Amino acid sequence: MSTPSVHKDFETLIGAPKFSDDPIGHRQKKRWQLIASDIYKSTSIEDLLEARGKAEGYIHGLVDAGHLSTRDTDRDYLIMCIVQRRREFLQKLLSEFGY
Repeated sequence: MSTPSVHKDFETLIGAPKFSDDPIGHRQKKRWQLIASDIYKSTSIEDLLEARGKAEGYIHGLVDAGHLSTRDTDRDYLIMCIVQRRREFLQKLLSEFGY
C-alpha cells in the first residue's frame, strides 16, 4: 500500500460520517478523527480489531442517538472497506517479517 493511497483512505475514512456543523458535530468529528487515527496507527491485527470495534461502536452510538442517519449505507461500506484494506496491508507486512 503506497503512501498516497494510505493518505487518501485516511481522508475518506475521516469524511465518511457527515457530522452537523455545530459545536456537537465538531466534537463528534474530532472524536471520530481520533478513532480513525487509531485504525492507521495499528501495528498488529489485534490493535486493528480493537480500533475497528471502537469505530463501529461510535458510529452505532451516534446512529442510535439520532445524530447520524440509519440509511447511510455508503458511509458504512466505506468504513468497512478501508478497515479491510488496512487489515490486508498489516497481514502482508507481518507475514513478510515472519510474524
